[in-house]
Amino acid sequence: AVDLHDERLAPLGFSLGTPREPERRGAHVSFRHPDAWRICRALIERADVIPDFRAPDSIRFGLAPLYTRHVDVWDAIDRLAGIVDSGEHEAMDDAPRRVT
Repeated sequence: AVDLHDERLAPLGFSLGTPREPERRGAHVSFRHPDAWRICRALIERADVIPDFRAPDSIRFGLAPLYTRHVDVWDAIDRLAGIVDSGEHEAMDDAPRRVT
């Protein structure tokens, strides 16, 4: 996920919100973006990807190695990049909700 961030997401304005070192990060990876809330909503509502939003600007993925395959990580990052690249997230309501 970190390598895919560097390759696909950094050029779209994302920054890594978790440590690069796996031993410091665990199974969660967080990506920061100024429009994280709407991106998170678009992932849930339009891309069948369930991340976790953390204020003010983080999209967090739980990538448990027991049941998360490499292809699952690839697909989630690909869908995330596609939503931002197309601007699809901009159509989402930016009103805050209690839970993502």
